[in-house]
Amino acid sequence: MRRYRFISLILLFISSFIGIVRGFRMIWYKEGNNLIRLYPMEIIRNSIFSNYTVYGWILFFLVGIFSIIAFVCTLSNIRNYGYFIIVEGIFALFFTSINMAYTTFGPVHAILLPICFLIILLGIVQTPREF
Repeated sequence: MRRYRFISLILLFISSFIGIVRGFRMIWYKEGNNLIRLYPMEIIRNSIFSNYTVYGWILFFLVGIFSIIAFVCTLSNIRNYGYFIIVEGIFALFFTSINMAYTTFGPVHAILLPICFLIILLGIVQTPREF
């Protein structure tokens, strides 16, 4: 069981880093014009948002900050930390799927999709068996 917790901590750290960096970049570059990687305007045109700022804040909190919360809960061995891991995996999978729906499948998605599914699977394995 310690091995699962260790792998969960590593994947939650990766998820929090990606969520914070990606969310911050969306907040900072409101119109999607970034020199590193351009954000497609189709995501904003087909959504309820007018620019990337609100979408970036949502991504920043739900993937970045909540992943840190799940990391701390897992590290401090809170009784139901497995549920935090599952919810974080669902958030990450949701935002990765949204990104894939509006853009093509890229090499970053080949890395992020298995990470999201592995986070959910590790959370399921680590939930308390009460029933």
